[in-house]
Amino acid sequence: MGLVLMLFGFFALLAQSGNFVIYRLMRGLKHHGVQGQAVYAFHEYATGSHRVFFDVCLPEGAPRARFHEYMSELPGPEGTVVPVVYDGRKPRRAKTGVRKDLDFDKERPVVLLVGGTGLLLLATGALLCLVNAAV
Repeated sequence: MGLVLMLFGFFALLAQSGNFVIYRLMRGLKHHGVQGQAVYAFHEYATGSHRVFFDVCLPEGAPRARFHEYMSELPGPEGTVVPVVYDGRKPRRAKTGVRKDLDFDKERPVVLLVGGTGLLLLATGALLCLVNAAV
């Protein structure tokens, strides 16, 4: 029974891992984000959407920071300047748009509910396995 609970817990954690990554990115941008601009560099077509690459406009002398987003439509011709929010410590962590529009509230319940349940199932299953092994 313990192994089954551990397996369910592992799959719950695996299922919410994408939401956790988005949640961490958005939370970091909300707290440490700097409003700036980015230049649309190029795109790749990826199954029903476009993987669009942007270069963040940083102060002179700073290394180039490139990030990408998946979009259904292109932002315009190459070289188009778009508003962006980027992490001042790691400019590669960025998201197009303005800071006040950043919303990570949709990801938080998923991370807490599914991730918390997964951790609980994993810990309970491990505890049951330890008890069964000791008996």
